[in-house]
Amino acid sequence: MLHTLLIIEDDRPLREGLLHTLKSDDLTLLAAASIAEAKDLLNTHSIDLALLDCNLPDGSGIELCPLLMERGIQVIFLTVRDSELDEVAAFRAGAVDYVRKPFSLMVLRERIANALRRMDSGCEYSDSRYSFSFSRMIFHAGDSEVQFSQNEVKLLRCLVENRRQIVTRDTLIERLWSCDSEYIDENTLSVTVKRLRAKLGSDCIRTVYGLGYMWVGA
Repeated sequence: MLHTLLIIEDDRPLREGLLHTLKSDDLTLLAAASIAEAKDLLNTHSIDLALLDCNLPDGSGIELCPLLMERGIQVIFLTVRDSELDEVAAFRAGAVDYVRKPFSLMVLRERIANALRRMDSGCEYSDSRYSFSFSRMIFHAGDSEVQFSQNEVKLLRCLVENRRQIVTRDTLIERLWSCDSEYIDENTLSVTVKRLRAKLGSDCIRTVYGLGYMWVGA
């Protein structure tokens, strides 16, 4: 699957070096030297993963991280900051990984590949508000852990795997309950969506009237 990686790094030699060394058939690479440049690219491109420096000329990468997470973009910090407090702040902002400079290019490639594999598997999801691990069955909304029924987990995973896309009601019913012996009507789907919203917040799942639902997250 083709992914888009945004490198947000103000050090020009490092930025250009990353553009050269990370080039592959599976990655479209973009680069920004500041928060302002990164925001411009966010408005014109669909981005999956960002390599983000903490220290940028027009602000802190940690402050930019929640905006990236709101767009469904996974974040790996790439920084000279090596204190535990900085690392904790980065993870609290929503980062999926934290790489200290200087770093091994071979290890960085593997960290990027690992983040993209988790994204493709649909087993992990996080943004500035939610953190879901479908492989470990651990779900958080803000600082609170949330418990779901089996049907709620199936519905949530289907929506998250297709985030930013409309999933029709017929598709959801077919994918979630096609193996069940009992007949499921559309009201069952509506009730399950209502329960998810009650546990996660009413604005995380958008109803597209006449079509279906879309996961928008934070």
